[in-house]
Formats: sequence, structure tokens, C-alpha cells
Amino acid sequence: MENSKISVFRKKLILFALAAIFVISACFIAVSSKEVLADDGTASQQTLDDFEHAVIGVQTGTTHEAIAKERFPDAEIKNYTSSSDLVLSLQQGKIDGFVKNIFFYAVAKRDVAGLEVIPEAIESTQKGIAFNKSERGEELKAQMDELLAELQADGTLDEMYDVWMGETEPDVTLDFSTLTGENGTIKYVMCAEQKPFSYMKDGEYVGYDVELMLRFCEKYGYELQIENVSFSSMVPGIVSGKYDVAAAGIDISPERAESVLFSEPYLENEVVMVVWGGESGGSFWDSLKDGFEKTFIRENRWQLILDGIGTTLLITALSAAAGTALGFGLYLLSRGGKKLILGICAVYTRIIAGLPAVVLLMILFYVVFARAAIDGVWVASIGFALITGAFVYKNLALTVSGVDKGQTEGALALGYTDKLAFFKIVLPQAMRQFMPAYQGEIVSLVKSTAIVGYIAVEDLTKVSDIIRSNTYEAFFPLIATAIIYFLLTWIIALVIGRIDMRFDWKRRKKSNILKGVKL
Repeated sequence: MENSKISVFRKKLILFALAAIFVISACFIAVSSKEVLADDGTASQQTLDDFEHAVIGVQTGTTHEAIAKERFPDAEIKNYTSSSDLVLSLQQGKIDGFVKNIFFYAVAKRDVAGLEVIPEAIESTQKGIAFNKSERGEELKAQMDELLAELQADGTLDEMYDVWMGETEPDVTLDFSTLTGENGTIKYVMCAEQKPFSYMKDGEYVGYDVELMLRFCEKYGYELQIENVSFSSMVPGIVSGKYDVAAAGIDISPERAESVLFSEPYLENEVVMVVWGGESGGSFWDSLKDGFEKTFIRENRWQLILDGIGTTLLITALSAAAGTALGFGLYLLSRGGKKLILGICAVYTRIIAGLPAVVLLMILFYVVFARAAIDGVWVASIGFALITGAFVYKNLALTVSGVDKGQTEGALALGYTDKLAFFKIVLPQAMRQFMPAYQGEIVSLVKSTAIVGYIAVEDLTKVSDIIRSNTYEAFFPLIATAIIYFLLTWIIALVIGRIDMRFDWKRRKKSNILKGVKL
């Protein structure tokens, strides 16, 4: 009866927590919306000189940080991982403006009416396609230069510009089924948060650069394999040889040219300062309704979220299973006390303990498996399995050592073998201390998978970022992601808790308790 009351109390507490999250978040959004709506909506009369001591946002991995620091040496420069984060921070007043290419501004103002641009350009750059510095890279670069010259001559590039950079969202479907692949496969890396060059629409990759790559593969008989990573990870992927070509509105710069090959420029680009003009929108509830529609309903984006949940659970399950087996196996091997095995285990656990998870994943993806045709999901599973394995090994060694040695001696005296004594007597007692920590580790594992977007995996968090890059909405994508992670970790904790009950003699059925000596 008491346990039943506790269970009911827990359910009420969880429901209350969910309601509190929603209400508090809604209040923050309401306050934020009121601040934006309080602006008079007049056009900005600022000049670039007004930003000499301002707070300026730039996107990580772009050339804009160097450009901003050179033009505004006394300004405070803040880095953001995506374009949508720049827009949201500008709306909320966290930054005074952000540096971005004029093409982004042209398409972003379709959805965010309050964006304005300072008329004077900060600098002019050129867009190019990046290739690996190798014989194959030289060949692909020559082919791309040839294609760009043809498309420039016949006006196709201008037509593509009008489609993707226009005032309205293009209704274009790119058909990759026409690619024959008789000359092999091109591994193309892009960032699906770089609208209008590369982004996701209706669950498919589209954009100026994506269409350019499609035309390239059609002309030269290649199959196209597309991988989506963060913008800052594209060039390192090309340098390591993981990919053949990178295209997502990349600026050509002398520093980048030291590491990769660039095609001939295909677009001239103005780098501008984007500011907030403070145009009024609708009411708060209208904006909330619109945000829900854009996040879940439009383009069936709820399906992306479901796919992201599936990927997150797959990585978690594979990592937990493989990591548990690895850690348990290492401990069994180390029980013999051989110095070599103990030394290997000590080095392994020390390395894993000293590496941030994201660094480990990137080393595996861009170094260890750089030239292997292995999907990012499997690389992520291997990386987290190594982390889980180190935890299982160390905690098994700790908890088993905490079991009184007299237990083993008594079992041996009764006729048990060493192996039988360990599995029947020692290990079940150690599990009572091990399982709570193991439960916390697996729950932590679910949350840790949020970083796999760095290695071309579209998990729940990465999908949320993709949605935000299209909608410029933070509320529903982030709150929905938070609630889903909460529910996933709660369910997994319950499942492991049920397993833990099997090792608690106070909560087990009498039929499951060892009686006497059973050889």
C-alpha cells in the first residue's frame, strides 16, 4: 500500500514538473515577445561606425570572425554554432548585430520581418567549392571548374540565383534518382543549417549548392552521398579525407586554401552587418500558434523528430549493450591478476577518463575511421561503448572489491569452484552497489548522445537544430526536445530499476533466492 502511494505521488510530481516547464517557458517567451513588440518598428539608421564598441555575433567556423575582429577591433565578438542562434540572440537583445553574408539576409527576412541590414558592406568575399588536396581532389576540382564555366556561360547560374535567393521560398524538388554512378560515388559534406546554400525541406536536402552538386554528378556520372555536419566540421572532414567535396556557401580564404583546394569562385559575396529593426508581429498567442505549426506540422517536421528519437535510442542501445559487454569482459580478464592485462585496462580507462566525449567521437570519425565507409551512427556507438565500457570496468572492480573476502572463502569451503563462487555469491552482492551507479551512467548516456551531430548523425538534438534553422523559432523545438529527453531518461531509469530489483534480496521473490549449495 505504501509503495502504491509513493508511485501515485511520483506520477503527480512528474505531471506537475511538465506543466511547470511549459508554463515557465511560456512566461519567458511572453516577456521576450513583449520586449520585441515594444520597439517602434522604424528602420535602423545605424552605420558601421556605431559598432566599434558593440557586441557582435558571428557563426563558428566561418571567416566572419576574422573579418569582424579586423573591422571592429574594440568590439566584443560572440561565437554561435548556427545562423538561427544568431537571429534569436539578435531578437532577444543579446547582441547588437551579427556579421553574415548578404545571401543569408535575403532569405532570412522572408520569415523574420524585423531583420535589417546596414547598407555599407563590411567586406567582399567569394564563394567556392572545397576539395581534398589529393590527386582525386585535383581531378574533381578540374571537372567542377569546367562545369561552373559552362553554367556561367549559358546563364544557368543566374537562373539558380534567382530561384534560391528570391523573395519567396522556392518550390523546387531535386531528383537524385537520375544519377547513374558509373564513375563512382562522390562523398559530399554540407551543413543543413546554411540556407539558401544547403538546408532541409520536406525531409530532403535542397539549396543552391545542393543543386550545383546534383548537376555536377549528372554531368560526370557520379552517385552522390550526402552527409550533414556542423559548418565548423566540414573543412576538417575534407582535410582528413573523410569526404571528397564540401559545399555550403563556403568563403574562399588564404588560410583555408592552405588546407583544401578551392574551385573557381561561383558567387561574389558581400559580408554585411545584420541588425534588428523591431517590426511588430502578431499577438503572443498567435506567434505561439504559428511556432507550433512551423515546428511540427509544416513539411511534416514531426516525422523528423520521430526519426531523431529513433537514432538517439539506437545509439544508446548499441552503446549500452556493447559497452557493458566490453567492461564486464575486461574485468573478467583482469581477475587473473596478470600485469599486462591490468596495465592495458589502466591505460584504457585513464585515456577515456581524460578525453571529452565530443573529442573522442571526432577523433574516431575524422582520424581513426577517416577513410572507412562507416556510418556516423556506428562511430558514435563505438565511441560511447568505449566510454560505457570504461565505466563498467572501473565500477565492477570497485564494487566487487567491496564484498567481504570471507564470502569467497566460505563458498570455496562449501565446494564451490572459484568461477561459481564469483557468479553465484560475490557478483550478486556487488550488483547491489553497482546497479544504482550503472543506472545513472545509462541515463547520462542518453543525454550525452546530444553531441553526435558533430559527426554527421541526425539525432534528436541535431534534428531540433535543423528545424530551428528553418523556422527561427526556439520555443517549441527546444522545449519539445527537453521534454522528450526527460521522458526517455525517465523510462530507461525505470527499466534499469526493474532489473536492479532482481539483485535486491528484500524485493525479490522467495523462489529467486539461492538456497543451499547448488553445484
